[in-house]
Amino acid sequence: MFILDRIRQGPREDPALSSFNPREREILKHIAEGLTNRQIGTRVHLSEKTVKNYVSSILEKLGMASRTQAAVYSLKKASEA
Repeated sequence: MFILDRIRQGPREDPALSSFNPREREILKHIAEGLTNRQIGTRVHLSEKTVKNYVSSILEKLGMASRTQAAVYSLKKASEA
């Protein structure tokens, strides 16, 4: 029964991602695209400093040290979906 329940429920969301708000998810997507903080800010209408703060929060929640790690993580999760 457990296997059937898992199939019905679909893939489980990563616990780290479940703590993200919609803006953090959006910014993580842009990080994975390889955009700079300034480019992200322009796209989402935020200052570069605000984006920097979001990036710091994202890295902390993921337990990662670099945006490159976060980009790889994001791309891997997207390919699993």
